[in-house]
Amino acid sequence: MIEAIERGEINTVVCKDLSRFARNYFEAGVYLHKYFIEKGVRFIAIGDHVDSANGNYGLNVPILNIMNYEYAQNISEKTRDAKKARAKHGMFLGSKAPYGYIRDPQERHHLLVDEEAAGIVRRIFAMAEDGTGYNKIAKTMQNEGILNPISYFIEKNPDYFTNGYYLRESRWHVTSVKAILTNPVYLGHTVNGRRTSKTMKGKSEKAPEENWIVAENTHEALTTPAQWENVQKQIAVRSRACKDGEPQMFAGLLYCADCGSALSYSRAPRKTVPDSGQFKCWYYMRYGKEYCSTHYISEKQIKVVVLDAIRRNAQYARLYHNRYEKMLTAALAESAQGKLKDRKKEAEKAHKRIETLDGIIRKLLEQNAAGAITDERFATLAAGYDQEQRELKAVLDEYEAAAREVDEAVVKAEQFTSLIEKYTDLQELDAHVLHTLIERIEVSQRETQPDGSKTQKVTIYFKYVGYVHIPM
Repeated sequence: MIEAIERGEINTVVCKDLSRFARNYFEAGVYLHKYFIEKGVRFIAIGDHVDSANGNYGLNVPILNIMNYEYAQNISEKTRDAKKARAKHGMFLGSKAPYGYIRDPQERHHLLVDEEAAGIVRRIFAMAEDGTGYNKIAKTMQNEGILNPISYFIEKNPDYFTNGYYLRESRWHVTSVKAILTNPVYLGHTVNGRRTSKTMKGKSEKAPEENWIVAENTHEALTTPAQWENVQKQIAVRSRACKDGEPQMFAGLLYCADCGSALSYSRAPRKTVPDSGQFKCWYYMRYGKEYCSTHYISEKQIKVVVLDAIRRNAQYARLYHNRYEKMLTAALAESAQGKLKDRKKEAEKAHKRIETLDGIIRKLLEQNAAGAITDERFATLAAGYDQEQRELKAVLDEYEAAAREVDEAVVKAEQFTSLIEKYTDLQELDAHVLHTLIERIEVSQRETQPDGSKTQKVTIYFKYVGYVHIPM
């Protein structure tokens, strides 16, 4: 219509009433009080008895536009609140089911597994856990002729899309793989509110993760919590594949024992002896020897050290199961007791202060009700005390977490003992093994001994239990 007005083909605009013309009173004002007048266009709203040919609109039109806008805003808020309530109950509210699922024919807000696509989702998670990057996963799917999520959906629902754009989208993209690997729906959780808009009918944008509405265990999962954790960790470190297409298995695990920065991987081109690659302190490489030292270790060396540590722990656990489990329990309990002891006095002080603040806030309420202090003064003081209470409660949370660590020592020891025993006959490392067993590896600088020999300390922190010292 605007294009036709610009071409001079329209000189009158007629609508049922002002609410049909615009719900945004800002835009309505621009058109009615400026644009139409400049273009010589007559405006008529039949239901509201508005006709620009009768002269100035007066206050009636702006007031009606504002009322229409507020009505639309109110409806929008009520709709949003209703969606939030359904989301909190774990109802799936998306327009179409995620890849790997279908809507339950009996309950449209519940998801069922689509076994055909679910097999592809499980395979993608397995490949990612083994260290395969987004690009290589996408290429593998494409080369094998597997339909991408949108093409698969169209094949199952040929009448869903009327826009021809989606019908042309047939390739696997990195974004499709990433969307699958980062979607908590595959853990069996229903997640709503991942996107939002600041204004009514405004542009949709990604919402902060803390604002997502997550309902856990609402449908069958396609990945396990352990596998999910391993995949997310590898995504977080943004591991990149080498030139030969193989991923770097130690990405996100190796750190400098002195400055704490990650060890950076590189390969030096050599014509004689093939270079397997080496790691150096990133801080040293970026800022030089004045800030840190090289902490150089070759990929071949770190593989030997880590493989040996895993096998020694596995063999010891297999031969002396109970002794190994007790040793881990004692070490974990000692560490947790130390944290608990450090936080006990802070927690006691925080508890007393919180009780004091509760009394202060009650008195403030009474004084405000009696008119002794103004609402503004009450709001200022209450906000300060609320903030202090939140900080004190965080101290109590840390104390409770330390207490839970003491209780969980036995469980963690049992869990790791059963896990490590499976790797007694491990012959070769891969990303899956590393990210399943190891939390962090710290590499120290090489030291020259009095006899001229060189030694280098490598400290391995295993998942659940941290550093483990095996008796020789």
